[in-house]
Parts: sequence; C-alpha cells; structure tokens
Amino acid sequence: MQGRHERRHARPRRTWAVAALLLAAPLALFAFQLARPAPASAANVVNVTFHVPAQVETNPCFPKDVVNLNGDIHVVITTTADKRGGYHVTNSLNSQLSGLSITTGTKYVNSENKQDDWNARTPWPAVYTHTYDFLLISNNGTPDYMLHMTMHETVTAGGVPTATVDNFSMDCKG
Repeated sequence: MQGRHERRHARPRRTWAVAALLLAAPLALFAFQLARPAPASAANVVNVTFHVPAQVETNPCFPKDVVNLNGDIHVVITTTADKRGGYHVTNSLNSQLSGLSITTGTKYVNSENKQDDWNARTPWPAVYTHTYDFLLISNNGTPDYMLHMTMHETVTAGGVPTATVDNFSMDCKG
C-alpha cells in the first residue's frame, strides 16, 4: 500500500509542475512583448489630382474678358499617428496651370509648390478647410491674377484622409 500512496502524490506533483510550466510560458511571452518596442505606425498617403477648373473663367482684371484656364493641382496628403491619439496631416501641393485670354490672347502661367500641415483630433471624422492661392502671371505686362482653391479634408478615426474641392475663385493681383 505504501507504493500506491507514493503514486497518488506523484501524479499531483507532475500535474502541478505541468500547470506551472503552462502558466509560465504565456507570462514569459507577455513579458517579452512588453520589453519589445512598439511597431512603427505606417503613414497613410493619398494622391489626388484636381483639374482646374473645367470651365472658362471671367478675367478678374478685365471683366469683359474671359480666360480659358486649364491645368492640374496635384495634392499628396500624408497622415501619421501622433502620441495623443490623433494624426499629424501634411499636405504637399504642386500646381501646373496655364490660361489664355479669349479676347486679347494674353497667356497666363503658374507653377508652384505649397506645403501645409495640421493636426486631426477627435471628434471623428476631423475636418479641415483651407484656401490655397495660386498666382497666374501674364506674359505681356498686363495684370496678373490669383486663383483661389478651397479644399476640404476629412480624416477618419483610422487616419484615412480624403479631399474635395468645392470652390474656385479669382481676383486681380494688379
């Protein structure tokens, strides 16, 4: 009988040892995870090209004149998670515009780079509206004019940005 008694105690000891190992493994893995640096957060990048505008515009410097304006504004929006639960948003714009006066033949050109940044915070979605100005320079000494583009950006809780343009306007630069 003494042999049986020893066997009864041996099983619980082995079971206890196996249970201790099973508990120790996840705890060790958890401790390892805590010791590792957090993975870098990847930025969200969106490329958008706006065609400027799909219409003939009245020349703000000569109200009886119209300018056939065309070209593109390429926008790159990057969102990167910050340490406060929001996102840092960077806008890079590149404009390549040209126009021709229908009545005078005056040519206008534009080539600019613009940078803008802002911080998106709760409540989500975060919305940012900004008006960008693009100088169109005449080729013959007549007054230049400024094209204004209003862009609305929306950033979701996941850091995904979108952009829309709803207004183009011009005024005389003189």
